[in-house]
Amino acid sequence: MKNKDPFETCCWNFSVLTESRQVFAECFAYADINSFRNTIRQVLLAAGSNKVYNKEEPAYMLGIFKAITSAMLAAHELQKQKQCSSLKITPAQYMDKRLYARPGVVCAEWEWLPHALTAKEYENPYTVFKHFFKYKDMATWRKDINQILDYALSRDTADCVPDLLPLYLHLPKLMEAAHLIDVREVLHVGGVLKPG
Repeated sequence: MKNKDPFETCCWNFSVLTESRQVFAECFAYADINSFRNTIRQVLLAAGSNKVYNKEEPAYMLGIFKAITSAMLAAHELQKQKQCSSLKITPAQYMDKRLYARPGVVCAEWEWLPHALTAKEYENPYTVFKHFFKYKDMATWRKDINQILDYALSRDTADCVPDLLPLYLHLPKLMEAAHLIDVREVLHVGGVLKPG
């Protein structure tokens, strides 16, 4: 039986998406890349301490992590298909805003620039997915994220010390790669052309 919601988007986007790149587009319509990075960092800090996460509405934080899970599922699908970037980028083009930011954005460029990606990953963001799933399989990533969310929303986690550094290194990379693919390859969101 075929899964009717393969990327689990209905729980945060209220619609079922069946195309991987459209999942990325909806993720970044839901929140910008800087919001994803900040929420990941704040949740991991809360998970590693005995303080309960309180930086923003918990429902928003859970929505962000549901969107991250959908992005992981979409990235996993693209990685299984052995997708790669058809865009050839030279080092002289790295600062071309069209490669990392949506047209017409008015926020600071620093917020849109990738912070965690290497030059090779910036050129071909699909390589991030290969390394992401080589490090851990999908089931383990899901288990780790659920565990981190439990720790972040609980006060008494002194006896459990999660390994947060790999999550801090890999999750922002995943979302930055998804963001670059969205900016470079997705022309519409939900059948409506993106601005610009």
